[in-house]
Amino acid sequence: MLTPKVEFLDDIQATDGYQKQLKALYLTVSDNQYQRLTVLIDLNAYRTAVFDLLDCGIDLPFERIKRIHHSFSDDLALIEMSLDSSKGQRLLEQLLALALYENTYDISGYPHSRSVCLWLFDQPITDTLKHSIYLIGQAYGLGTNKFRYLRYWDPRVLVLLTYIWTAEQKLQIHQLGLPYIHYVDWNNEMTVLTLPMPSEVYPAANIQVALEQLKPLPFRFSQQQWQLLEQTEWMNMIVRQLKGQMKVTDDVLKTVISHALLIAKRQMTQQQAVKNIVRDLEQLEGVGYE
Repeated sequence: MLTPKVEFLDDIQATDGYQKQLKALYLTVSDNQYQRLTVLIDLNAYRTAVFDLLDCGIDLPFERIKRIHHSFSDDLALIEMSLDSSKGQRLLEQLLALALYENTYDISGYPHSRSVCLWLFDQPITDTLKHSIYLIGQAYGLGTNKFRYLRYWDPRVLVLLTYIWTAEQKLQIHQLGLPYIHYVDWNNEMTVLTLPMPSEVYPAANIQVALEQLKPLPFRFSQQQWQLLEQTEWMNMIVRQLKGQMKVTDDVLKTVISHALLIAKRQMTQQQAVKNIVRDLEQLEGVGYE
């Protein structure tokens, strides 16, 4: 895919939507007194040319993540910036513009790659962080110890995983030292995935025992979870069509996911699922086509 021109990002930055999200983002930084930001970049979109776009010619250091598997098309890198410096703030603003640009032009019939993926505040680049990002992309196959792989870093996949992961699986990520993961969602809004604390998953009296029994990553998914994961492309195709007509809410995503499961179980065809999704969304209070 061709790297967007700087002028395209300038156009995005001139919009009210961008200014609203930038204001909210800086408010998040201020309220939490964040000092640093690390962003996960998918180099499959524009290769390393993305860094020339972001830093306007300044040499931008980055660190690659270990390939999850030779058969899996991942090429991930981390960049880190200080939020106290003008250079870091400029980079944050460019990253937000690029993330909104990629989502804005990800439309029905013309899917657009995402290079700007996960935003991790006050998570400096360390070997531990790089290994954690590597681990989250792996899962054991159903009933085997053979690995399968997840493109979890893509915001379009991550938003589905927030509904597919169990509380215990989210806790597995939290235990890696990642309590919060920010990303730009389908609505061009910065969203935070808050991973649960142990006390939110287990009864107080059983926390220690439960944590000792909690297995480390890779994930082990149930048959139903795998069935849904295998419908990821179809679900995102439907959401991509809907986002131009309505806000992609919790109810919208749950409706799409529930019908994807019926398709996976061969209880419904894709054509019938689309008709039912439209019908169900029209009946939802507060949800209407634009």
